[in-house]
Amino acid sequence: MNIAAIVLTGGQSSRMGRDKAFIEIKGQPLLTHICTAAQQVTEQIYIVARAEQVDAIHKLSQGWRVVIDQQLDGAMIGFWQGLQAIAEPCDWILLLACDLPNLHGQTLQIWSQQLDHSLTAIAYLPKHNDHWEPLCGFYAWHCQSSLAQFIQSGRRSFQHWLQEQVVIEIDHRASPMLLNCNTPKDLERHLLTEFGTTD
Repeated sequence: MNIAAIVLTGGQSSRMGRDKAFIEIKGQPLLTHICTAAQQVTEQIYIVARAEQVDAIHKLSQGWRVVIDQQLDGAMIGFWQGLQAIAEPCDWILLLACDLPNLHGQTLQIWSQQLDHSLTAIAYLPKHNDHWEPLCGFYAWHCQSSLAQFIQSGRRSFQHWLQEQVVIEIDHRASPMLLNCNTPKDLERHLLTEFGTTD
C-alpha cells in the first residue's frame, strides 16, 4: 500500500494568538510531533505552509517536503495544493492538521492496515458528534476528481463535500486523539490531561 501524508500548517492561528505549528509540547514543536507520528505510516510527508513559516520548518525538517500555500483559502484548498505537489500517484493520502497534540503514530498505523484501495469510498475517517473529522484520516487518490468539481463550484466545506461521498467511518475509541488545540484553553486542557499541570 503506497501512502503519502499531507500536513496542513497554513492557518493563521488567530484564536491561539501564536503559530500552533511551533508550540512546544514535551519539548518538541507540535509540527514535529505530527510529522513523527505520520512517519509511522509513510516517509512521504508534504507540509502545506504559509510562506513566512518555511524557514522555521526547514530548520525542523527531516526530509519533509514543503508546499507553499499560495491561496490561503482554508483547509480544503490547502489539501488540494498538497495533492498537486505529490510527485507520483499513490493509493491513499493521510491528511493531518498540525494541531493534534494527542496524535499517536501507532494508531495511524492500525488505521492504515485497514485500508482497502479496491473499495469505492473516497475517504476513511473518524466521526465525532455526527461530524466527520476531515483533518485526521485517509483519502483515496481517486478523491481528486470529486474534490476538484466541488472546489470549482465555489464550495469549501469538507463536511458538505463528504456528505456527498462514500466515506468509511473509522472505528475509533481513543477520541482524545482528535483534540484540536485551537485556543489557549484547548492547550491548557491538553496539558492538564497529559501532565496534571499547566506550568
